[in-house]
Amino acid sequence: MKIGLRYKILFTNVIVLFLTFLIVALVLIEGVDRVNREMLINNLVNQSEISVRTIKQSLLMDSDADNVEGKFNLRAGDFASRLSKESGIRVVIFSSQKKLLADSENSKNEAFSLAELEEAFKEAGNRAYSQREMDGEQKLFFAFPIMHSGKIIGGVLFVNSLSDIEKNKRNISILVLIAFLAGTIIILIVSIILSGTITKPLKVLNRSAMNISKGDYSKKIHIKTGDELGSLANTFNLMMDEVANKINSIDFEKAKLGAVLESMGEGVVAYNGDNEIIANNAISRNLFMEEQEDWTCGIVKQVRKSRQRLVVEINFNKRNLLVCATLLNHDELKDGVVLIINDITELRNLQEKQKNFITNVSHELKTPLTTILGYVDLLKEQGKDKKIFDTSIAYLESSAERLKRLVDDLIDLSSLKKFEFEIEKRSIDITGLIKDTVGQMALKAKKFNIEIETYLPHLEPIMVDPIRVKQAIVNILDNAIKHSKEGKISVKLYDNEGNVQLDIEDKGCGIPRDLIEKIFEPFYRVDKARSREIGGNGLGLSITREIVEKHNGEIIIDSIEGEGTTVSIILPYE
Repeated sequence: MKIGLRYKILFTNVIVLFLTFLIVALVLIEGVDRVNREMLINNLVNQSEISVRTIKQSLLMDSDADNVEGKFNLRAGDFASRLSKESGIRVVIFSSQKKLLADSENSKNEAFSLAELEEAFKEAGNRAYSQREMDGEQKLFFAFPIMHSGKIIGGVLFVNSLSDIEKNKRNISILVLIAFLAGTIIILIVSIILSGTITKPLKVLNRSAMNISKGDYSKKIHIKTGDELGSLANTFNLMMDEVANKINSIDFEKAKLGAVLESMGEGVVAYNGDNEIIANNAISRNLFMEEQEDWTCGIVKQVRKSRQRLVVEINFNKRNLLVCATLLNHDELKDGVVLIINDITELRNLQEKQKNFITNVSHELKTPLTTILGYVDLLKEQGKDKKIFDTSIAYLESSAERLKRLVDDLIDLSSLKKFEFEIEKRSIDITGLIKDTVGQMALKAKKFNIEIETYLPHLEPIMVDPIRVKQAIVNILDNAIKHSKEGKISVKLYDNEGNVQLDIEDKGCGIPRDLIEKIFEPFYRVDKARSREIGGNGLGLSITREIVEKHNGEIIIDSIEGEGTTVSIILPYE
């Protein structure tokens, strides 16, 4: 249970008041009791001296002075009554043998303790007193001897009730209790008022602190007490301004750092000494999410152990990652490690493609060059033979044409890839362009016993580069003719939701579905042996896709292996 400061102040004041009154009451009651007892004893001492003189005078006035002790014993009752009347105290007289002679209250049968008499009789003129309970109340017993000629002839015992002293103690205790209750009420009222003046500003400070914890530094504290709380409020306001400025500065720097981190092209992951991730960016999160524990911990441990920078290439989720790991140079991040991760998958793929490209180009160049060199040697040896000469010239011309086509296709593909040419669009009759192209390719198709069927309705003029579009159609028809042993090729043109779509369908060998995307790669052939047999260098479809995409169009291939292939070119009108 939480106790507020206000109640703590109230409880503290009441406790202090209680302890103060308790100490004062104990000191006061004990002091008054002691003073009363001392006064009572002094009074009894005086009474004893008066009693001794009275008894001695009475005994000396008697003519027979020889038997003083006997006379004392005979007149003990008179002495007890007389002394009791004079002092107002109960008087009990004993003989020198400590035998009860008289009692002012006529209680001769009451048993008295003789301890005080024995103490008083030890030495002449000695007095003894003690306090004990008698008849249900506390009483003071005061004893002294009666001396004559240096001899004890008897003893007197004063029995004084202490009821008045006890009554005074009770009265004082009641007064102290009343004063305590009155003081408690006054202290409570004053404490409530004063604690309110203290706790109210503290509540204001507490609310302000709560606002700060929520990030609100705009609400200032207004406490005009002119004391330490007012000074504390002013200092608190200054602190809020400083904290707000510092946090804004930190947030700004953090935002800058975060922006730099998120905009980096590499993945970044930072670990503290406990292998907890303290910073990362979107690329690293996209690369391996939570699976980084499988391999990054090993790299982190290796860097901590060697205390040196580490660069390693790993394969993760079918991706090539180049990881650079180094220790963090920060006192509060001892053994911290940062990983910079480059996804070099595309680079490795590009390198592989470059390798394959060089291999394919070398092979494509080697074949006609080997033919050329062979027939050059043949011409050198048997060039005078007209038949051999004509055959050699024909093969040389064919090989040169093959080299020229290869170089032209490479130049076209390179230009398209590097944007080193401009598409020269103009409004043309797409139907007429396709008819002319089909007419040119029909002669080649006829050599393979292939018929080209067309469905070419008249469409609205379209904005394209007619030379490039014709080149793309020729490449597709050429592939369709080469891969169709015989039969028909269908060419259909139609409007497709505001676009022009051309479908070229053959009944050839078809393409496996998992290889459809790869056929757009330069020099890629599904059946390399057959492709070389029927001709072609594997660049046609790569060039065709680049041309279509430069027109903001799309090329789609749908093929079933063993049944045929349909190539669709979709071009926008504008």
